[in-house]
Amino acid sequence: GVGGQDVVFVPYEDGPAGPFDSIAYLDRLLTDPSSGVELPAAVIVEPMQMEGGVYPATADWLRRLRALTERHGILLICDEIQSGCGRTGTFFCFEHAGITPDVVTVAKSIGGLGLPLALTLFRRELDVWAPGEHTGTFRGNQLAFVAATAACQLWGQEQFRTGLAVAVRRLARFRDDLAATVPGLVLRGRGMALGVDLGAVGGAERAERVQRYAFANGVIVELCGRYDEVVKVLPPLTIDIVRLDRGLAVLRDALLAG
Repeated sequence: GVGGQDVVFVPYEDGPAGPFDSIAYLDRLLTDPSSGVELPAAVIVEPMQMEGGVYPATADWLRRLRALTERHGILLICDEIQSGCGRTGTFFCFEHAGITPDVVTVAKSIGGLGLPLALTLFRRELDVWAPGEHTGTFRGNQLAFVAATAACQLWGQEQFRTGLAVAVRRLARFRDDLAATVPGLVLRGRGMALGVDLGAVGGAERAERVQRYAFANGVIVELCGRYDEVVKVLPPLTIDIVRLDRGLAVLRDALLAG
């Protein structure tokens, strides 16, 4: 890459500065012999940017990215560490685009009970590892493997999938209500992930006040975005509707309190 760096960063489809045609930009970098960028081994993408401020990629953009990487023989790696394991309604966030990545990174929720576990999934023909070769401190342990197996088995239960669909609809309704009630809010997300962007209405200071109010009333929310101006709402996928409604009511009050 440029200046001997191993990584070239390209703007996301959407962000605080607005939309950007990153696929066309990538295409130009890869097809122009004077761009200064060598053909990369892989493109790494979050199907929904989480720490960046909860920015979901559109299905069309992900499909264009998959087509571009296939055309140039580049591996597509989807980072599903926060957006995977059912967070967006489907098990993987990229599923809504109908694409098949070459490599998928999975961690965090895959541990089932919050136990440390990380997985790297890749196409069988890419498997060059010998048994036991892929080692590391946080790869997992026996208890985490059992918990992860139980968590994955939930997806075979119709009751769980139905409950998740109900919760997703409830969060979507909350999002619509917020948009109508609190002027200036920008709301983004997919499934059981909601970003409440206060960038234009109070910024990081207001986001911190919302977080503090929520915590004082029994609800934990994270802050994300470039300046911690986005309240990140990630209810448990196994939450019952009564508890979900109670938590969302606290958040609504926190936002109305300013």
